[in-house]
Amino acid sequence: MEEQFQMKRLALIREAGKAFSRKGFHNTSMEEVAATLNVTKPALYYYVKTKQEILYECHNYAIDLGEQARQVAWATSDKPLERLKVLLKTYIELLTGTFGTHAVLIEPISSLEPEYRTKIVKRLREFDQTFQTLLLDAIADKSIPPIDHRLAIAFFMGAINNITRWYSQEGSRTGPEIADNFVAFIINGICGGIGRDAAEMPPATKEAKKT
Repeated sequence: MEEQFQMKRLALIREAGKAFSRKGFHNTSMEEVAATLNVTKPALYYYVKTKQEILYECHNYAIDLGEQARQVAWATSDKPLERLKVLLKTYIELLTGTFGTHAVLIEPISSLEPEYRTKIVKRLREFDQTFQTLLLDAIADKSIPPIDHRLAIAFFMGAINNITRWYSQEGSRTGPEIADNFVAFIINGICGGIGRDAAEMPPATKEAKKT
């Protein structure tokens, strides 16, 4: 019964997230969410108590998808760059498959109340550490040139997280197609040395950069 409850709760949270995405998190009441889901308010409150709880669970589940992607990547290869490719591709495919219309994920973490925000920030830092480790290991084994790995992560995670703002499952591009394109953009940029620290550049390059 507990498993069934959690499955139904997750399904409701997904749909509630879509409801928030249509009008915005702050502009949608729980009454409107219940009406959109065609359930009574008591039925809605049986699974979730507040809008904050829904927003928290949407972010929490998105990170769960990242963990699933990490497991796939680690099972696929032991090479850092290959793991990075698989992690990025799988994560984007999962996001577009599950949260394709969940623009509510764009809602800043700061909108969460402290008790929820602290938990999400902790999990995000752990996810960020996974990418840092992969990039640093890839630099160490020379599969990519020295780059500012923190800026690289900020760039590609910002781009990926923004997908839920504009992606539509009825659009001209499928989730896997978007994943392939995004991974190509990211990996080509990283392997090309974009974002390389100035301290790592040869003198001639540094001089050219100034002019």
